[in-house]
Amino acid sequence: VTQSEEGAITGKGEVANCTILFTDIEGFTEISETLTPEQLIDALNRYFSLIAEPISRYGGVISQFQGDAVLATFNLPKPDADHAANAVRAALAIQSVLNGVEFGDGIAFNTRVGINTGSVVGGLVGSGDRVAYTVHGDNVNLTARLEQLNKDYGTRIIVAQSTRDAVTAGSFDFSELGDVSVRGLNRPVRIYTVAAE
Repeated sequence: VTQSEEGAITGKGEVANCTILFTDIEGFTEISETLTPEQLIDALNRYFSLIAEPISRYGGVISQFQGDAVLATFNLPKPDADHAANAVRAALAIQSVLNGVEFGDGIAFNTRVGINTGSVVGGLVGSGDRVAYTVHGDNVNLTARLEQLNKDYGTRIIVAQSTRDAVTAGSFDFSELGDVSVRGLNRPVRIYTVAAE
């Protein structure tokens, strides 16, 4: 995958190391039942606009909107030598930009984030004029499962050991949560949460 001078993504695909960021809104199913269809779409569009800005600011590329979830990558397809740190910066900025924002009468979108660094397959998929850039692989699946673990730990951001190892020591205020067994992996994963400094 390469980028043209206009920024369009071209090519058949590649395997590359990148940092994946996955977000999801806490309790979204219950929230959606309190909104009219028009209110729900308006709220989601506003929410996506708010969180897309810090992702883009730190060099991430959103490859999928999945209901209320967002999948973004750093270092693929846009090269970024500091991709792990920039993904963490984006996650912290997402929490900051959503702080105090309401998407209806007293409705907040509390967003959970999973971050993981590893090898993925990225490329354009689709048919005819309906083509989109996406990423696949075990590391993408792991990132989504890390996001879900926030429910168990009462956290908003969970970062895999691979991402923590890829950032400069002392760059962030990481707190170790321990080792967890993740469905689909035959080895435990050490996870951390991170707070704004």
